[in-house]
Parts: sequence; structure tokens; C-alpha cells
Amino acid sequence: MLPEHPPLHTLGRHLKAHYGRRLRRIMFDIGTSCPNRDGQTGFGGCIYCDIDGSGTGARRKEKSLAEQWEEGLRRVRRSQPNGPAAIAYVQSYSNTYPDLLPLAKALEFLANHADIAPIVSVGTRPDCFGEEAAALLASYCDKFSEVWVEFGLETADDEIQKTIGRHDTLANYHAACHLAHKQGLKIITHTIAGLPGEKMTGLELQVQEAIQSGSHGIKFHQLMVLRKTKLEALWRKGGLDLLQLEEYVEMVANALTLLPSEMVIHRLVAENPPESYLAPEDWPTRAKVQDLIEKKYRALVAPGT
Repeated sequence: MLPEHPPLHTLGRHLKAHYGRRLRRIMFDIGTSCPNRDGQTGFGGCIYCDIDGSGTGARRKEKSLAEQWEEGLRRVRRSQPNGPAAIAYVQSYSNTYPDLLPLAKALEFLANHADIAPIVSVGTRPDCFGEEAAALLASYCDKFSEVWVEFGLETADDEIQKTIGRHDTLANYHAACHLAHKQGLKIITHTIAGLPGEKMTGLELQVQEAIQSGSHGIKFHQLMVLRKTKLEALWRKGGLDLLQLEEYVEMVANALTLLPSEMVIHRLVAENPPESYLAPEDWPTRAKVQDLIEKKYRALVAPGT
């Protein structure tokens, strides 16, 4: 058995240290959009993003915030019979675009439930995050224990940003992080490994930029093919080389060795519901992939053990 030292600073460990227990996410779709969907910078969204903006699709199903809260709370209670504790995750699309009214309403609603969900986390694109958005989130820092903003970096290469239809920039990412820091917000950076045209060092470059930005947390994702995405069409034509499991494990393990000890690892591998997931095929469960990554990481930092 490999030794526990040095332990990864995972979100689970972070939450247990600060709250004495795990917190479960309750996801929200507040009906926002993205500038590369409505024509501001492009149409159709990123090649890997589905119709629900990498979220639940709750607003498309006409579910109100209250309905989403109650559904999520029921799920949390099933896994936490001694009392629910949650993270309110405003997930779908870019939640500071095209205006801040939906987010303002959501934050006001969620603040009334901060006794159960003491952390609120808001996902958005860096190019959709300005002074007003930062100030809005900061105005709720006294109502929640923590306010997180999750920025999609996805690649440190601006040319690949164009290739994948994202049309954001590395400079925008750093500018958004600067605004978040000024307002005392916690930053989580999303990364993707295996984008078309990206070199094998692409993930390490993203991690280096996240460290430079002062990001408090990081999420690792493998490129996945989901139904009803532009990527699905490319994959079905045989025009897409996806990462092998062993490649992904090695890339993430190497990236982990770069992280400062205080950076919280929010995710090591992504998963999607089977009804929307197409590829990579034949990967084991998320728990198994996480175990492989941790073992590879420990072998790198403590060789010979």
C-alpha cells in the first residue's frame, strides 16, 4: 500500500477541516446564456457543451429556483440523514451573462437558505465577469460563509479557444481573477485535458496559469463527447482523438505535483449521466480513475514506495 503522505488537498478534506463534514452540491440553472451562443462572439457554444450549458437543464424544463432547491434538498437529505449541508452551485451556462438580474434574484433566494447551504458557487466565463458582477457577488460575502466564482480557463492557448468555438482569452481569465481577488471572492479554475490540437503539456500550462492567477481551487476534466454537441458530429466521423485513460492519469498526476499546498482540488475527473455520455468509452468508474490518479501522484512525489 502506498503511503498517505503527502495527502492531496481535496475539497472533501477542506470541507471536513472547516465544516466538520462533507457538503453536497445542489445545482441550479437560472436561465442565463453565453456570448458564443447568442452571436455576441459566436453561435452554438463550445464544441463540447450540450444544450443545457453543462448543467441540469432545469430552466428548459421550466423549473423555478424553489423547485430546484426542493429537488436538490431531497437528494442531499437522502445522503445526509443527520441533517443536510450543501453547496449552492449556480452551474449552467455563464451566470453573469447577458445581465446580472437572474443572478441577483438567485443569490437573494439562496441567501435565505444559507443555514443549509453556507457556500454559494457561481460559474461563468472570464469575458463575462466585470466590476459589477464582482461587486454583486461580494455583496453576499456577509450572508454566506464562502462565496466562490468558478472561471472556465479550459486552455491556455488562445488559438485553441477559437478552434473549440469558445472565443475567450487567457488575458480575460487573468483580468477576471484580478477583479475577484479585489472583492475577496474565492476563485476556482476549470481545466480540460485533451482538447483538439492541444499538446500533452496543455494541462500543465493551464495549471501554471491558475497558480499565477492566485486561484484558490482547481477542477480537472477530461474532454468528453456528449450527445447533441458539435463534438459528437466530429467524433462520429472519426475525426477526434480522445485521451486514453493512462494518458489522462499521467497528465493529471504530473499537474498535481505543481500545485501549491493551499490550492484545493475540487475535482480530479469529470462524469456525466449515461444518457448524455458517449466517449471516452470503456473508462472505469470515477472513483477508480481518482484512485489511479492518486496512486500515480504518490509514486511521483515519493518514488520507490
